[in-house]
Amino acid sequence: MSSPADSRWCVHPLGRAATLRRASAEAVLSGLLGLLALFAIALISGLLVEEVFAETEAATTIDLILRASLVGDLVLGLLGLLALGLLGALEGPLMARALAARMREGAVATAVPISLQWEAARESSAKAYRTIAIVLLAILGLCYLIVLIATVESGLDAVGLAMTGGGALLIALIAAGIPLTGRAFARWQERHSEKLPQRWTVPHRLVAASRELTAQDLPVAALPGGGARMLSGACVTVFVLAAMAWSTAFEILVAVAFPGSTYTASRQLGERAELSPEGERAVDLLAIAMGVAGVVAVLALVGVVLCTIIVRRLEQRTLRRTLADPAADAPTHALLSRAMAPTSLPALRVLCGVAGASAALGIALWFIDAVAELPDWDHYAAAGPELRAAGVLGRGGLGGGGERGLTCCAIVLE
Repeated sequence: MSSPADSRWCVHPLGRAATLRRASAEAVLSGLLGLLALFAIALISGLLVEEVFAETEAATTIDLILRASLVGDLVLGLLGLLALGLLGALEGPLMARALAARMREGAVATAVPISLQWEAARESSAKAYRTIAIVLLAILGLCYLIVLIATVESGLDAVGLAMTGGGALLIALIAAGIPLTGRAFARWQERHSEKLPQRWTVPHRLVAASRELTAQDLPVAALPGGGARMLSGACVTVFVLAAMAWSTAFEILVAVAFPGSTYTASRQLGERAELSPEGERAVDLLAIAMGVAGVVAVLALVGVVLCTIIVRRLEQRTLRRTLADPAADAPTHALLSRAMAPTSLPALRVLCGVAGASAALGIALWFIDAVAELPDWDHYAAAGPELRAAGVLGRGGLGGGGERGLTCCAIVLE
């Protein structure tokens, strides 16, 4: 066995499974942030529509779209949170599996896994799912109780039993994940990690910890590419704001200028409305705002990509030049931390957020089609006959119970 006196921290490669778990968790988190941004857009747009287009066909149409987008937010938000918790619970087992693989490949005892990898491999990560599941069970349990009471009072039938049974099954599946991640994952992690202390013993870890370099032990200097990094952050903010402005202006323009448009998966514009001079000026301004916002969003996204490439190359070049020169000072703590940090590119996180918001809007279009001919659609009769007639896409594959479930969704949204 190697002498503990030569022990050093070592960043071990984790393999595809652990890397894919981390990347998936970041993608899901970015998608959830996109859903949150869509929710904020819906609230802001709803307030603006009520002030600008109160009691008009445009206001009714936009109100329907905004309410339907909340359905996508709720569904995808629930699934996203569960996926995020499950991916978090997998961190410990996959980290232990990766370190066990490195041990079987002959990793020396003096190459001690860094504390982040060691703690993740040895400590249970089940609380990541348990915390999210408990919060969701509390919220869903209250909603299920309300639905159950309403169903019992209105009389149990086949549809009511299906709804209550489906809700109970959903809650049971979420609750079943708690012992799954707390016991099954724990046994899986223990099976891979039980032999790790035999290779990296306590003396090896203590010596490696005593030689850990902190920010005080390394030179203090600014990271290279500071200007490009600040510009990248500004471009991300500009892209998000421009995308929000473009989507809001587009929906308002279509609702005002083409009130007979159909909101299916393949949107069809209706006839051009005859507007007053003030209305035509508003449409022109909205069109100009859409063009400007679209150009700004594209330029901002290109700027994010370019700034990220510049920053990465500057950091890697500085780090390689410093490590290649024995007489040079040690790299800064911040530079080493960024070089070893397991993160995704900012541009990819932004695109994942946009994908989450787009998926929720897709569900909103399906929902509009699905409720087009239900009794509760009368609430949106002012949205126009073409929009009211849209229902082919959503009705496909739905039985009698499906219509009742969609009716309940529409009532809740109202």
